[in-house]
Amino acid sequence: MFGGRYSDKDGGRPAGNFIDEPWFIDLQKLNNEELMRMYTMISDRRYTFAKNAWYVPIGGDQRCPIMVAKGYRSPDTLDRMVEFQDTAKTLEGEFRNFIDAWDFGYITERDIEKAILKTLESRNIEIAEHS
Repeated sequence: MFGGRYSDKDGGRPAGNFIDEPWFIDLQKLNNEELMRMYTMISDRRYTFAKNAWYVPIGGDQRCPIMVAKGYRSPDTLDRMVEFQDTAKTLEGEFRNFIDAWDFGYITERDIEKAILKTLESRNIEIAEHS
């Protein structure tokens, strides 16, 4: 379903190896702004995306890559928790393959970073990488 496992220590897999994978197809549903939001968080290396934090994000900022891309913040009140859970349920249905691949560890942040660059490149958007 997700393809093989790859170690992030070797830089992940080449971008061409996941073009037909279901999680990559889900990633294509994000617009350029959402992809850039996720890419910025990954390339900054200061934020750690949560796994399995869809329904009860307890303590601190715990969001998966899709929630970050969509610009949703972790809830800080009970009312916002209910709203967060409703939003999560909707996004989980739309991005099921990506979320499963992320939560089960079949893809790494490096894989996601490469996939975002590949996607933006295919949309004729050039990203100048910083050193």
